[in-house]
Amino acid sequence: MIARARWRRASTGRWRYLAGAAFAAALIAAGGQSGAGHSVGHFPSYYPDEIRIDVADPEAAGKGLGDATMHVYVGGVPKFGGPVPVQVKSLKSLGSFLVLTFDPASPRFQSAEARCTAAHFILRRVAQGGKDAGFAFHPYPVTPYHADYLHHIDKANAATLERMKPLGWHAVPPVVLDAQALGAKGKLAETIVKSRLGSIAERPDVVLEEVPIDGLVSAASVQLGSWTGPPWIKEGWFHAWRLLAPGLDAEHRPAAEEAYDRLIHGQLRGGLAERVDLERKLVAALGRGCNRVVLGYAEREEYFNESYPPGVENVVNDAIAGFNAPVFIRTVKLKEYPWNGKLHLGVPAASDSAWNPVGGFTDATARLMWTAVADPAMIPFPFNASWMPNRVQAELSKVEGRSGGIKVPADALRPRAGSGELERVGDWAAASEKVTYEVLPSPFEDGTEQGVADLLYPYAFTYRWGDEANRGANAYDPGVAAVLAPIKERLAGVKVVRVNETKHAVAEGLELIVKTPVVEVYLNGAPGDERQVANLAPPWSTVPWHLLVLMEEAVVRGWAAFSAEEAARRKVPWLDLVRDRTLIAKLQELVVQFERESYRPAPLKDLVTAEEARARWRSLRAFAEKNGHFLVANGPYRLKSWTSDTIVLDAVREMTYPLGFGTFDRFVFPPRAEIEQAVQEGRSVKLRASAAMTLKGGRGYTETKEPLLHTTARGVYPLLVVSRYLLIDAAGKVVGVDKMRWAEDGHFAIDLAPQLPPGDYTVIAGIFLDGNAVRPSARVLRVHIGAAGSPG
Repeated sequence: MIARARWRRASTGRWRYLAGAAFAAALIAAGGQSGAGHSVGHFPSYYPDEIRIDVADPEAAGKGLGDATMHVYVGGVPKFGGPVPVQVKSLKSLGSFLVLTFDPASPRFQSAEARCTAAHFILRRVAQGGKDAGFAFHPYPVTPYHADYLHHIDKANAATLERMKPLGWHAVPPVVLDAQALGAKGKLAETIVKSRLGSIAERPDVVLEEVPIDGLVSAASVQLGSWTGPPWIKEGWFHAWRLLAPGLDAEHRPAAEEAYDRLIHGQLRGGLAERVDLERKLVAALGRGCNRVVLGYAEREEYFNESYPPGVENVVNDAIAGFNAPVFIRTVKLKEYPWNGKLHLGVPAASDSAWNPVGGFTDATARLMWTAVADPAMIPFPFNASWMPNRVQAELSKVEGRSGGIKVPADALRPRAGSGELERVGDWAAASEKVTYEVLPSPFEDGTEQGVADLLYPYAFTYRWGDEANRGANAYDPGVAAVLAPIKERLAGVKVVRVNETKHAVAEGLELIVKTPVVEVYLNGAPGDERQVANLAPPWSTVPWHLLVLMEEAVVRGWAAFSAEEAARRKVPWLDLVRDRTLIAKLQELVVQFERESYRPAPLKDLVTAEEARARWRSLRAFAEKNGHFLVANGPYRLKSWTSDTIVLDAVREMTYPLGFGTFDRFVFPPRAEIEQAVQEGRSVKLRASAAMTLKGGRGYTETKEPLLHTTARGVYPLLVVSRYLLIDAAGKVVGVDKMRWAEDGHFAIDLAPQLPPGDYTVIAGIFLDGNAVRPSARVLRVHIGAAGSPG
């Protein structure tokens, strides 16, 4: 397909084209301009030609959105001079948790009973007001914004009811908190405590804290120029672990750790039902002891101008990351100049983290820039917890329930711990999963072609820099170690199978060559769905091997450190490839040396020739001299200029970039299923649902709702309909998870198995359209199965 194409190079190293007029016309078309010449069907990169990110305080953001000089305010709440202008719209996502934390040294709260009773009292006081106070009372760590909320909805409802029960008279006196006992951390928490208890304690026994979801998630993610953190990074149970595990005491920690270890290590033999049951057990274990207690959550509301002609449309937000997600940059377009306009984004704060693709880009503004410059192998699905292909297509082969069912080829490679050198696995290696990737490469911004060495070097890099034995040699970083841990115990081997090459004529006299590496990655015990497994350690890097090597050398020589933690420990600068002028000068000298020496690291000796290495360093040197920085990637946008308060990015418009306009447009305004009816009929539970959709019409959008039938479509596109139900026994154990039967008349049916033991059960049912699992319209039903096997 053309989207995977790159230009064929002639033997002289220049781009090959067959007709100059056709070539020029193709480039004009690719840039989004109209012309009289030939056109091609691939428009590389995404809609805006330029993205400008400006730091703006809430007042400036409100003014900019109101007068259309700013298109979108990312991550902040604008202040308007009056009511929100009619042309300014907003989308919501999960913003933060509200958590009570008890001081373990407080004599008043040494026992779990005292803590839980006090928490109950505080939650009842705070619950008054709810969303009117800027938060949703929801005393459970998995929220409706989490894709796995369906697995917990009965528990969440029960927790809310339990927290609203009155306290017995005998329990109140010992734990009633005076106004000086409760502290607050974060603006929302301070507002709540003041309004409910009158004042904030300076030396409190218990603190109400607002925990932003951004920090909770980003702290678990390291880029590595290729991999984006744990595959389950958007799951509610994982957020619950990150949120509550630090507060567990010695008595309650073992049960939670056991459940968590089993989830992340895939130690499950009972299929999806066992996994869902274990997720519920983990969340329950995290709540025992009441050292930390979830009170609720606050939404993040982000604003954009949708007026015509100066506004934007095609806006997609992520349920967890909001607008600061790869999918936003890849869909948003200007109404007046959809193919070539200049997108103006506002952010509330300047970037204060280093800009490097290993342990940098940790603040919100830097992450926003990196979502445009970087191209991960896969990107998060915006409204569920899985992943979608970006620069790889993946197919999973899996042996259920046992390890070692797939033989790993003897010539597959695996990095050696400590050195990262790539070694043959030999004759006796086995795996339980094989992921076959088709990779969509494109040249890096310094003009070098992405090759097999770029796909394999992230494995070598991670095995070297994640090994603590290298700490003394300045070749260790704890962030890389955190990424290595789940990979090291699972990776059985990597094999480059072949590089497919095909030709495509895209216009008269214009030929493109498609080169697609096919790589097999062998794993053991990788948990999660197919896409999550594929995102564990794909063969990909958005930065070239020679840039990773250059950064390594800077760290080893003591010039800088990848992460803030290591920079502080070693008392060296945090490695910044753009703004540290002293480091830039040193790197420029080092690149000249490496070019002269044709330097390549030991893991690449058999993959990169001396001549190829010399060409790489020469290209990097030229790039740095021209651009004044070393941030080389192969994403849809490139860094053009920057100041302390402004970042400007240019779109990549070469035909070599394989993705383009419309790639992710299907995620705009996700449809939502609404269950209208759910009843038990004999041995079945039957449901009927509608589809709520937003459809584009002319310059605007219309809301529509219609019965969900097999023929229901979203405009001209058929809906992808997925259903799921949980069957839970009277003891709270999940005994079944499956899809519902969708009849031709539109009914969904759950058929209760004939061998189901008599008793009371809970059925949780949900229906998802086009992958939208956020804020589900779910039904919780209580059913009874009589002794004879029929409903009693």
